[in-house]
Amino acid sequence: MMKCLLILLRISLILLLAFSSLASCRLVANFLAAPPNGCPQFFLNTPNGRVTPTILQGPNQRYRQICQEHLGVDRFATLYDTQSRIPVYSAYLHVHHAQVVRNDQWRQELGLTNDQQATNNDYANSGMQKGHLYPVYHNDNNVQADATFTLTNAAPQAQAFNNQWFHQVEQPINQHIENNCRGNPAYIVTGVIPSQNTINNRVRVASHFWTAYCCRDNNGHVASGGALAWWNGALQLTPYGNAQIQLLEQQLTNLYNIPFQVFGGHC
Repeated sequence: MMKCLLILLRISLILLLAFSSLASCRLVANFLAAPPNGCPQFFLNTPNGRVTPTILQGPNQRYRQICQEHLGVDRFATLYDTQSRIPVYSAYLHVHHAQVVRNDQWRQELGLTNDQQATNNDYANSGMQKGHLYPVYHNDNNVQADATFTLTNAAPQAQAFNNQWFHQVEQPINQHIENNCRGNPAYIVTGVIPSQNTINNRVRVASHFWTAYCCRDNNGHVASGGALAWWNGALQLTPYGNAQIQLLEQQLTNLYNIPFQVFGGHC
């Protein structure tokens, strides 16, 4: 009897570990549909309704809209490229930064097959790190930070690029939001541009990382900012401040090779 119980406990532990490597998510047809069919709360709220960044189109459902659910709560949203096996962008709401504990346990998505997404094995011995789009630093509690550790929220990034992106973009833009938005809702979108290079002949390496935020200040005026960065042995950074988001969108239009807007022209 005791032997049987030990076997059952071992099987249960194996199943628990296997399940913990998978993340809950919902593949949705329209981000802006009412929950649970969408997760509109992560996208800019305008007098005419919510607006998403441009949603890329491709054959065979190449681009999938994901409401990133963790422990029964929607935490952020991701447009995911199943061909490049990296996200196009992740959208989330700003919170005041607080120290959190990183678990570094990266998960895959239940709703996608291994052929459609990156795996931890893809990154093994690649010389590349998993670069967060929605970063740990932009969180104020451990549960929310844990939600960001899904491979659909990461793109291959050189370690030095990852470090410099953190110090030159993620930290400063958090302070910009604190200074400019004054506690009002701030919407953030962070995305990547795929290069022709891959790891494991499967996952596209990002040639560029970009980010942008939009909010209203205490006087009701629009405040916004952003950055576009690429790697050339060192971080090459172009910052975009108030009234310059359209310049970022012009750059993204050139890089994605289609008309691209982050905030629908509202910022």
